Amino acid sequence: MSELVSTRIRTTAAKLGLPHLADSVNQYANRADDAKLGYLDFLDLVLAEELAVRDDRRFRQGLRLSKLPHHKTVNVTRP
Repeated sequence: MSELVSTRIRTTAAKLGLPHLADSVNQYANRADDAKLGYLDFLDLVLAEELAVRDDRRFRQGLRLSKLPHHKTVNVTRP
C-alpha cells in the first residue's frame, strides 16, 4: 500500500472515530495481502476487529466504573 493511501486511510479513520483502524491499517493490509482476501472479506475483517476492540474497551471501562474489587469475581459467595 502506498504511503499516501495509508495516510489518507489513517486520517479518515481517525475522523470517523475508528482509532484501532487508524493505528493498524498497515497490519490489516499485510494480513489481507498474505491471505489473498477480497474487498468484502477485508472490510469484514477490519470491522470485526474494530468492534472487538470497542467491546473490550467498553467492558473494561464498565468494570472499572463499577468499582468492584479486581481480585474478586461474581461467583464469589458471601459468608
